[in-house]
Amino acid sequence: MSRRIHAAVFSPTGSSKRMALLLAEGMAKALQAGVELHDWTLPAGRERPVRLAGGDVLVFGFPVYGGRVPEICLPCLQALEGAGRQAVVLAVYGNRHYDDALLEAGDMLAAQGFTVAAAGAVIAEHCIAPAVAAGRPDASDLELLAAFAASAAQAAAEGRNVAGRLPGVRPYKTLPPSAPARPSTLASCTRCGACAQVCPLGIVGRDDPSLVGGGCLRCCACVKFCPQGAKAFLDERQEAIRTWLEAVCRDRREPEFFL
Repeated sequence: MSRRIHAAVFSPTGSSKRMALLLAEGMAKALQAGVELHDWTLPAGRERPVRLAGGDVLVFGFPVYGGRVPEICLPCLQALEGAGRQAVVLAVYGNRHYDDALLEAGDMLAAQGFTVAAAGAVIAEHCIAPAVAAGRPDASDLELLAAFAASAAQAAAEGRNVAGRLPGVRPYKTLPPSAPARPSTLASCTRCGACAQVCPLGIVGRDDPSLVGGGCLRCCACVKFCPQGAKAFLDERQEAIRTWLEAVCRDRREPEFFL
């Protein structure tokens, strides 16, 4: 069986999936390997096992939430069997900072028996404040990502390990207490069900999209993919976060790579 690059992604608004696939495809080209996608975004995708063969490489791509790996990814990561295989980490964040996310992801993969050959932190439009990092990833970001893919492929082929050089602090950044969150449904809603189809938790009613269960991630997938712009977070907390991000995250950050 030929070597494969397995792209395991959690990507509610699509940016992490897009960039992880570009990374995996670039690595596959360099290593003359195939690519297999494992999309952990929706509940059904998180139930499918990831089976890796001897020389396969894992690419784990995810959005940074509060400077950490999204908690929803933890069961999927804990179900992986590294058995000494190489892994590459790609954290995607909205121009504020990735804090401990790379270190945490590297630690998790190492705990499952992977060797982390390379890691990167790249920028995409912020899901809560779309004015922050608007238009990213741009042409410059994608060019840098393509170059990283070639270097990551070489690092994996050589069996490198960057675990001791990933930025971050242990214990990881403490996440703020979760607050109840629920998107509002505006009068323009046509009940098309697009929001229900993209919700990572499956908590948006398919028959009545105005009904939203508890545990919302504030990932904004329902907001981004509603064709009528009928989903929105209107609570004061979300507005305060958006205002703060727009004020303090205006300066352009550049991708960072660790090889």
